Amino acid sequence: MININGQYSLVGAQLLTPPRPIDSQTGEYSDDYSVEEWKALWKERQTQKTAENNLKNWLDEHADTEVTRAFYLDGQLTAVFGSDNAKISNGMNYAFEYSTAKNDGEKLGLTGDELDEFVETRVENELRRKYGDRLTVTQGDADTMGTMADYREELFGGSRWPAAENMPQQPEIDWNAPSPFEAGTWQGPIRNIDNDMYVEMVRTAFEADQ
Repeated sequence: MININGQYSLVGAQLLTPPRPIDSQTGEYSDDYSVEEWKALWKERQTQKTAENNLKNWLDEHADTEVTRAFYLDGQLTAVFGSDNAKISNGMNYAFEYSTAKNDGEKLGLTGDELDEFVETRVENELRRKYGDRLTVTQGDADTMGTMADYREELFGGSRWPAAENMPQQPEIDWNAPSPFEAGTWQGPIRNIDNDMYVEMVRTAFEADQ
């Protein structure tokens, strides 16, 4: 999974055609789509090549960006942070940490370079807590660590490039398989839970752990 500028991204992800949708109340296949309509719908969403081009274009546009931090997980380069808030990772998801840190920094009134530094430091600290000794970080001034172009081959070279041919093959869908109800594996209807009830359940579970 690729992260660009702290945003969770499907760039390079293998977009799969999921099995036909199931009616959660009956266990039968939903009649909103026929098999052919469902196949056609998801075929339109197969944007692998577009995603690859978008990633390549981003890397080209930021080739001269000065790197300030390089993250290695188990000795393999997984993320690069650079000047002008340019960040990219391959195989490391820090979207939640980034979003939380950015919100907290903005609440403190930080902007510009101060906000960027706050966010990057917070993300690094969170990742260190998450991965422990598995994570190694190299840090330096913007003119001492090279550019994004210098790290491109190590980060995305060869089989690390997230193209479809580098993804593991997924099992084919058996379009003629019976519905869960027909197959006898249906466990009964799923009861709809409204948002207020869900929030209350989460709050109760949280308080029970305190």
